[in-house]
Amino acid sequence: EQLSLSLQAKSETERRAKEFLRDMISDISHQLKTPLAALTMYMEIMAEEAWREETVRRFTKKSMQSLERMEQLILSLLKMARLDTGNIVFEKRQCYVEEVVSEAVGELSERAAREGKRILREGQPEEKICCDLVWTKEVLANLVKNALDHTEAGGTIRILWRRSPALLQISVADDGCGILPEDIHHIFKRFYQSRQASDRQGVGLGLFLAKKIVEEQGGSLSVESRPGEGSVFRISFPLSS
Repeated sequence: EQLSLSLQAKSETERRAKEFLRDMISDISHQLKTPLAALTMYMEIMAEEAWREETVRRFTKKSMQSLERMEQLILSLLKMARLDTGNIVFEKRQCYVEEVVSEAVGELSERAAREGKRILREGQPEEKICCDLVWTKEVLANLVKNALDHTEAGGTIRILWRRSPALLQISVADDGCGILPEDIHHIFKRFYQSRQASDRQGVGLGLFLAKKIVEEQGGSLSVESRPGEGSVFRISFPLSS
């Protein structure tokens, strides 16, 4: 009986591994089709009109954007695979929230200034959070980037952290276009992109990965939004974590 149970468990593990591999291959091939097709088309245009400097310059820029999209997609898929298979060990420790926020914002401050947007921070400098600094920083950076993507020039992104009796909460708020009611319940799904994001270079994995990373550390990620009034994403970690 024990041997039978052991064989059944092994068979189930192998089945899940095969299903995971099949789904990953399907995801990769499906998601790479669009940027690869675009890249092929751009190369053909440049080959046919190599004598036109403006055409070559324009489609070289488009080609670089497609390559960046592919790189972003592949890196995101690899992270997703590591998370799904449990190959990531989160090294949680007490970190100053201000440090996490500062490292997350990083180069995004330059982008905000270039686009005429502001990133404001507010919170007690002595507040700490128990988390994996590297992965939590990535989550925050993703939320700030997402806010910048959906905010027009002159807009503001506010990062606020506060302590309650049970939680340490970090919020990323913007005054951008907001999220449509029909999208709000789907934005954390893998590869989901709203109609509002159809003209942007995202791959539909950022928010999925952000939620997964936070939840794997014992926290939660939620969102509130109204069309035309902006969005607020909230990361919450229990103080005992």
